[in-house]
Amino acid sequence: MLIGIVASLFAAGGHQAHHLFDHIYALSPYWTLLITPFGLGLSVWLLRRYFSGALGGGIPQAIAALEPDSTVLRARVLSIKAVVGQIVLTLIGIASGATFGYEGPIVQVGAALSYSFNRGVAGRNERAARGIILAGAAAGVAAAFNAPLAGIVFAIEEMSHAFNYERRSSSTILLCVIVAGLTSLSIQGSYNYFGITSVILDWRQGWSAILVCGIVGGLSGSVSSKLMRTISHHLPKPLQRIRGNFPVLFAMMCGLALALIGIGSHGITLGTGYYRARDIILQTRSDLGAFGILKWCSMMISFASGAPGGMLVPSLAVGAGIGLNVATLLPAVSQTAVVLLGMVAFFSGMTLAPMTGFVIVMEMSDSSSMIIPLMAAALIASNLSRLISRRALYPTLAHQFHRKMQHATAEAQTAPHKD
Repeated sequence: MLIGIVASLFAAGGHQAHHLFDHIYALSPYWTLLITPFGLGLSVWLLRRYFSGALGGGIPQAIAALEPDSTVLRARVLSIKAVVGQIVLTLIGIASGATFGYEGPIVQVGAALSYSFNRGVAGRNERAARGIILAGAAAGVAAAFNAPLAGIVFAIEEMSHAFNYERRSSSTILLCVIVAGLTSLSIQGSYNYFGITSVILDWRQGWSAILVCGIVGGLSGSVSSKLMRTISHHLPKPLQRIRGNFPVLFAMMCGLALALIGIGSHGITLGTGYYRARDIILQTRSDLGAFGILKWCSMMISFASGAPGGMLVPSLAVGAGIGLNVATLLPAVSQTAVVLLGMVAFFSGMTLAPMTGFVIVMEMSDSSSMIIPLMAAALIASNLSRLISRRALYPTLAHQFHRKMQHATAEAQTAPHKD
């Protein structure tokens, strides 16, 4: 219930933060040159000064907490302080116009709430601890997206890379998803995240869209995954030196780059990407042809900044832009159908999680009639991406984070203590 309440409040805060930025941008686009750099710099400063457990996008941190011998790490990233930090810093990032979403951080928030209130059981049984973390993460996804199936599939496919999934965890996950989902529904009401789309793909013409979206999404998703793994570990030496020695200044530089791209694109790249993706799906705007590539650039810069924020919805927004571009090449096929295929393909190619990809898009857009085409596009994209690189994005980031925390803990233990 608590996860459902927090997820609903977090979602409402995310939308309000986005509207606040839009209001300021409407007064003058050039406010972005001040707000975005300052906001990202403030976020990184607060992260390093007060909320070290809120580092990252949330999903890798929750996966890292599933690793064995992670007691110290869990105390840091699954604490109530980390929950507060993820919420506050993510909202600052969204209010600054950065390409962040709250849906990734809610995974860590859900896992942290579940673990914190079951710490006694978790401390006595390692398997129970992992099941509790997994259930909280799944409940967070279900409550944030109003997508219970996506929460369950996400937990099994994406989160359980860190350990062998056991059937005994199923009841815990299912119960948490049901209660969190019902709590969220009672607060927000029944809704579809990306609206309701009544679309059917004609197989006589649609097979080409599935194939093209699968290939383009798989290739672009694989490149994006590799680039994000590289960015998280090291940058070119001059940038790495600035990020290491002056992290707040580096975040502000990233914020300035985001502001310039946003002003140059008349504001379409600023923010989470949720509203622009919704516009593309529902076909309410006709000036978003360059959205996909520009949003991709903004997503990478936001990720590199080091400020906390999720990449889940931004990746779906980039996929929507890719789908829109593919749709212009296939005028005989429904644009909305191709856009949904693009979203699934890019997400699946980037995360190597095809089941999560097609389930989450199907539930968020109420497009159950598209389930077979979505499955096919996800399968093509993920397998093509896997041929290029077999390393999945979130588990790799989790491993890097886990290793970094272990190194930091070892250094703290061996450092000489002052009298």
